Amino acid sequence: MPLILIAIIIVFLIVAYFTRRGADTRACRWRKNASRDKGSLHYYRCAACGAEAYTATKDTPKDCKSKVTSRPL
Repeated sequence: MPLILIAIIIVFLIVAYFTRRGADTRACRWRKNASRDKGSLHYYRCAACGAEAYTATKDTPKDCKSKVTSRPL
């Protein structure tokens, strides 16, 4: 009986880990705006949080940028 309980707890932890793993980007819906590209940098804006990002590849950003703040020069 204790082995079954331990197995259930381990399975629960594994499932919780895999469902939480991609939570940072799940809410973001990136939209490309080609008119704001700068050379080889591609501009994206998130429809959910309003964050803006540039990427060097044509793939959407992997992380949510809503909590990123710019530093003064």
